[in-house]
Amino acid sequence: MAAIITDDFRRNQARLLVNDIKASADSNFDSPASNSVETSWPYRGNNRYAIGLGKADTWANDANGVAEDATAFIIPAPDGTIQEDHDIINNLFTLKDIAGANVKQLIAKNAWTSGRKYKVYDQSDDDMFYSTGDLYPCVVTVGSSIYMCLSNTAINDGFTTVLQSTTTPSASSFALSTPAQGYVWAHVASFDSNDSLATNQFSPVNVQSPTVVQIDKTGGLLTHIGVTNGGSGYTTPPTVTLTLVTAAGVKIDSTAISAIAVVESGVITRIDIRDVTSNQLHLGSYEYWTNEASGFLKVEASKAGRIASATVSITGGGSNASGATAYASIAPISGFSKNALDILPTWFVGIHTDFDGSETDGDAPTLNFRQVSLLKNFATTGGEGDSDTGILDCLNSITITGPVSAAIGNLTEGDVLVAGDSKFYYNYYDSGTSKIYYHQNSNSDVNMITPPAIGTDAVVTTDASPVTIATDITAVDFSAEYNIFGASPNKRNGEVVFQENRAPFGRTPTQTEEVKLIIQL
Repeated sequence: MAAIITDDFRRNQARLLVNDIKASADSNFDSPASNSVETSWPYRGNNRYAIGLGKADTWANDANGVAEDATAFIIPAPDGTIQEDHDIINNLFTLKDIAGANVKQLIAKNAWTSGRKYKVYDQSDDDMFYSTGDLYPCVVTVGSSIYMCLSNTAINDGFTTVLQSTTTPSASSFALSTPAQGYVWAHVASFDSNDSLATNQFSPVNVQSPTVVQIDKTGGLLTHIGVTNGGSGYTTPPTVTLTLVTAAGVKIDSTAISAIAVVESGVITRIDIRDVTSNQLHLGSYEYWTNEASGFLKVEASKAGRIASATVSITGGGSNASGATAYASIAPISGFSKNALDILPTWFVGIHTDFDGSETDGDAPTLNFRQVSLLKNFATTGGEGDSDTGILDCLNSITITGPVSAAIGNLTEGDVLVAGDSKFYYNYYDSGTSKIYYHQNSNSDVNMITPPAIGTDAVVTTDASPVTIATDITAVDFSAEYNIFGASPNKRNGEVVFQENRAPFGRTPTQTEEVKLIIQL
């Protein structure tokens, strides 16, 4: 049985993710259940979301033997395995919660550019949001406004021509822009140009609350007749019958417009909506208003009602003509803007948070990071900084005695240290608490053996001539705020929803990292 993932499914998944993050951020799910509404959500757990930074150890040389500090180094692509998810968690050194306001559905930005040809919004075209040939997507951005193309043609010598757009769409308040060269643009959404998720590549789509008058700008608009099958054998233009119906199932009679098929080499290439009197291309709306643009249609009060549906039938065209089918695109009854999230290609989710220096209590150590991840459904130990600042220290530590300051000063994050049978990556040393912070992963340079907490085990480097870093370990502490193993030593703590591998990025105590994740559903 054939099946596809629909655009609505992708939009819905994006919305579910956005809403889940917003609900988690706004419902204090990181608080004890007795102090939150967690118990009123029967189908979810403690779905806390946070962005993580990690992997202070270096990447292994790539397949060509190139080291990560070389310009030709190829960053490892994620492979999506369970083992990789485990290592992402093992590599974490900080996690920061996502504020509800910092997650939104986005569209890929397609900035309007003079001289381009743009597709029209065509409900029978599964490529209308993508570039094909010399045609660009039907949705564009101008500044902080989002427009949808409803017409892109003019009639020259009786033939329909797709034009280059040379006049900037300019309508506001969810109205229409009708440049003289034949383009018609609907203003469908606006966003704050200072929004943290507005980038050169993506535009956030905010939930709109247009007034009734603004809804009427495009509600029930007949915008386009799309050819779903051009057929064959058409020697003359066939008769195209367009039947328009209201939401009440009442036929709308009109003699003001006609549907004209354009035939090339026996195939119907498009069907134009034309004004009967002038034979010019026409964009019609059946409602009480007519002054938005010249030529708009309306029906008498006794037949008032927006178009809710339409059927298109094609007959004639020659003795061997057959196979042509078409579909009429009609705007939602409540207009494009009211339904922007459901109409635009909003299957991208943008997530943003800032890491400000080392954050409160040093919970975001200023280490190089090579992985950015989105973690869900993890538990914390309730340590300092957990609920107050929403940022967690993820590193384990050993408390040492007899530190050798000179030797410690020569260490670089990612160096391998040894204590007893344990091998681990050095991250940094806190001289005030005599703690060395470390992490381990599945790399063969280290192992997952916990450093010994009691005994006379010196901490040494793994050089050919090992150097003593400390004479003994007096305590081994898993993070006071986030333990990678959670409550059980048999399960990694949390679900990796997203990851990105990158070249090493250095941080300083006075530096703020503006981290943005874009997830395509």
